[in-house]
Amino acid sequence: MTITQAIILASSFAVLAACSTTGPRAVHVPAAQFRSAVSKPADHHARAKHSGTTLVEESLHARGIRFGTDGSAVALYTFVKSQFAQIAAEQAQAGDVLFFDVGPGCGSHSGIVETTDATGRIGFREWRDGSSRHSFVTPREPFVRRDDRGRILNSFLRPKRPEDALETRHFAGDMLCAAFRIDSR
Repeated sequence: MTITQAIILASSFAVLAACSTTGPRAVHVPAAQFRSAVSKPADHHARAKHSGTTLVEESLHARGIRFGTDGSAVALYTFVKSQFAQIAAEQAQAGDVLFFDVGPGCGSHSGIVETTDATGRIGFREWRDGSSRHSFVTPREPFVRRDDRGRILNSFLRPKRPEDALETRHFAGDMLCAAFRIDSR
């Protein structure tokens, strides 16, 4: 099944779910309808150790949003993009989902918005290097690491290495590619 077919099928199931008796807050998509073209299904414990999507998936599940993916960031991005409204990153608020392009394309890394402030700085929770982290992204200043007061504006999503090409992107702001308003249905 292609990703396009999966999206069409999932949209059909979402319409049917809206008519079901499971409640208005639930979006039920059959397990494994969303799969990445480059990943294979993994069990939950292996995913928890190796996938940054587990944190976002658990947040969505806790809000009553039910779906099945193969555990990859690309599959999560495909699902969220098909079910929720994309917003400008500057409009993000707590509970929204952010996606980043850390190399192979938009949706290769994800995070949940925790805080925002008047300067446009967004605090988000992500899973990286085997642990949950509170990181920052500032869409208005995507290439600036710290402000004049020393506050982190953009966390590193990729460590700087001596062998990196000059055009290598390292900051969250430079890699931020999509934000979605997540409403509990």
